This record gives sequence, C-alpha cells and structure tokens, in this order.
Amino acid sequence: MAFSVVSRVAGLGALTAAGQLVIVGSLPLYSRIFDPSAYGEYVIFFGTFTVLSVLAGMRYDSAVVLPRDDGLAAAVAGLMLLIGFGVAILIAALTFAEAYVGLFPDLWAATGIDFGCGLAVATALGTMQRSLTGWCIREGRFLLIGWGQFLFCVATVAAQLSLARVSQQLHALIWGFACALGLQTACLASFVLRGRRSPARLSCGNFANAWRSIKLVARKYRRFPTYMVGYALASSARDRLIQLALGIGAGAAVVGRFGLAYRVVFAPNSLVYSAVSPVFFGIASRGDRVSVGRFAAALVETAFVFMVVPYTAFAIEAPSLTEALLSDKWHGTGPYLQALAGPALLLATTCWLDRAFDSFRRQSVAFSLEAGFTLVSVTVVALLSRSIDPVGVVWAFSALALVYYWIYFLATFLACGFPLADFRRACLSAVISAVFALTLGFLTHQISHLTLRILAYAVVMVAVIGGWMRYRGGAQMLRSLVQSRVAGRSNEICTG
Repeated sequence: MAFSVVSRVAGLGALTAAGQLVIVGSLPLYSRIFDPSAYGEYVIFFGTFTVLSVLAGMRYDSAVVLPRDDGLAAAVAGLMLLIGFGVAILIAALTFAEAYVGLFPDLWAATGIDFGCGLAVATALGTMQRSLTGWCIREGRFLLIGWGQFLFCVATVAAQLSLARVSQQLHALIWGFACALGLQTACLASFVLRGRRSPARLSCGNFANAWRSIKLVARKYRRFPTYMVGYALASSARDRLIQLALGIGAGAAVVGRFGLAYRVVFAPNSLVYSAVSPVFFGIASRGDRVSVGRFAAALVETAFVFMVVPYTAFAIEAPSLTEALLSDKWHGTGPYLQALAGPALLLATTCWLDRAFDSFRRQSVAFSLEAGFTLVSVTVVALLSRSIDPVGVVWAFSALALVYYWIYFLATFLACGFPLADFRRACLSAVISAVFALTLGFLTHQISHLTLRILAYAVVMVAVIGGWMRYRGGAQMLRSLVQSRVAGRSNEICTG
C-alpha cells in the first residue's frame, strides 16, 4: 500500500508541533519559577546527557532501519541496548564511588548525587527510547513516534513544574526530564513490543545464535560508530564548549539566557527533524540517488520559503517579545534570539539531510564537516570571548554557522551524487525569498500598532509564498511533494 509522504510528515509534525507549543507556551511560567543560574546548570546537565547518549548508543539506532532481515534489525537493537546499559551502569558506579571517596568535592558540592544518578537513569531510558524509535521508523509507525514526542513534552513541563514545588530547582529540572523520558519510552514500548514482529520476539531463541547475530551487525555497520559517533560528539562538544566560554567570561546567568534563547529559536528545528527525518530516512535508505536528491532539494526549497517570513518577524520582534513575556530577571535574552535566528532557519530546513549520509554510506564526509566546523567555531568563540561581550560572540558564531550549514547542504549533494541543478535552484529561490522577507519585514516593523504589524507580517508571508509559486514554479513543486508516495516496506518514491 502506498502512503503519502506529506500525510506522514503532517501527522508526525502536527503532534510534535503540539508538544513544542506546550514547551514554548510554558516558558513565561518557567521564567518566574526558575532562576537563570539554575537553568544554566540544567543546560550543562542536558549537554552532558547528549554527549553520553552518543556514547551509549554508538549511533546504532540509525542502523536499525537498514537491514532487510528483521532478525538482524533486532540484533542491532540488542547491541545498542547492551552498550547503553553498560554506560549507564558505569555512570552510576562512578557516581556512588565519588559520593564515598570525594575525588572532586567542589564539583560535588555544586551538583550533588542527583546530577550523576539523573545522568545514569536518563542514559538508560534514552537508549531504550532511541532503539524503539528506530524500530518505529522501520515499521512505518510515524504517528506513534509523534504521540511519544507529544507525551514527552507535556510530561516534561508537568513533572518539572510539579517537582519545583517540593525540591530544589536543579533537582526538579533533572528528575522532571528523566520522568518524562521514562513515560515516552513506556508509550513506545507498549505498542512496539506487543507486535508479532517486535524486536523482543525476534531476539528470543538460542543465545549463541543471538550473540552471533549481534557480532555480525557490529561488524557490518561499524561505519556508524567509526564516523557518526565522532560526528555527533563534535556537534555536542561544540555547543558545550561555546556555553563554557560564555560562562567563564560572564557567569552561569548568561549561559541560562543563551540556553533559553537556543531552546526557543531551535524549537522548530527539533520539530522539523522529528517530523521529516524518520520519513526521509525511510525513503533515502531504499530510493535511488536522483529521485532522493530531487525530493530533498524540493523539500528544502519549499520549507525555506514557508519559514523565512516567520523567522524574520520573530528575529525583528524578539527584544520586545522577551521584555513583554519573560520576568525581569530574564530580560536581555532578546539579542541572543536575534543572533541565532538566521542559522536556526537554515538548519531547520536542512537538518534532516544527515540521514542521506547514513543511507548512502558517506558518514566520513559528515564527520569531517562537523569536526572541521567545531574546531573553527570553538576557536573563534574562545578568542573573541576575551575581547567582546557575549552577544557579540554569539553573533560571530551565528555568522560562521550560516556559512557552515550552506556548505553542509552543498556537500550532501556532492557526496551523495544528487543532481546539482536542483541544489542551485533551491539556493536561488532561498536567496530571493530571504531578500524580500528582510526588506518587507523591516518596513513592517515601522508600523506602531502591534495588531496591524502582525497582520502586515501575514500579508508579507502570503506575498513571498505567492511570488515563489507564481514566478519560481513553486506551485508545481508543491503539487509534486503532495503527490509523493512511499510504497510500503520497499520505501520507493513515486512522484505524481
């Protein structure tokens, strides 16, 4: 049976968007309950969890969808769980050893046992969650992924705000996150594990055969830990080192404001990746280079045209929005939002292209790109943080990120053998729409009445999209995307 690509993306995207709206809508309440310093420490915890999650899964979750044989796919999931639980146990052991030995008393006094135990629990739950998500992609259960994302967002807000009433702020943030992750994992497991083709049923049987299968897939998909672990670690390390540079120069409160701005402005990026990446991965893992490349370019171009005006309006209005919505202690967050809006837009339209490197075995290119950008950006930020203010440092990082994300887009087409004509067309349409959005956006900002300004931004968005559809063939491209199909398990692309 053939399913519409757009319907799958729309269903998954709608649920993820609803969850993100809950997160963003709760930020004014967060700003009144949590201090910037406490939130900055939570940002550090989450960054540490992100790095450990890469080591705990060795990126084998991306390989679950690739084997044609379900038994081998179950072996990949089993291998991932073995590694993840091992890392979680090691974290817990080190945490309790530190509690009794006291190797780092100053650090321990600042974080406490909850930091280490929270990392151990979140690492184990995160490993299960990613393994189950990989199986959902393999089975085409995209709505289940969406419901899990929505439940996670709602549970995160509810748990963190509830725990803040009875515990310290940092502890409430950490354990609220862990509780939400556990609920999401239970939601996915309740549906995946009871199916006839569940990984648990497929892995049951002779222990020697199961172990042989695990060793087989570890060798067969060794490119994932070889290259994609370094790729993910480089990305995580870059974000953490930039936060560290900001914190050393200006304190934890600046890290908290930067972390909040990053969370808000990159929320659509998380939404787009969660909605598009599973579907695109299913397509790219089975499709041919020309059709996959054409589909990718069309989706990037369409997404950019539809998102450029909202991002532009948000960047222009960010200072006044933060002053109106956030409490006084969070004032000064607006400039960080403005600085990050540009790279956030470009990343939101291209973030899911990393799955093309996985599908066409070009992980080494992705690793080289990410490692190079990490080295350059961290060096620049570290040097500039000594001489200019934190907002200026973030603007410099954003300029580098804009260039990098465009290079990443180009490298995807070159490395995977996608048609460059489609790439050039997407870039030209993006430049034209961005110029019109910025010009009309600044003119709209001169309107004094807020309601009229919002209506004017809506008119600008309609004008930009309408011009693209009329003069750049956007109507035909949009029609082609809507008519795209994914044919069952074969995941072949059929465009109308």
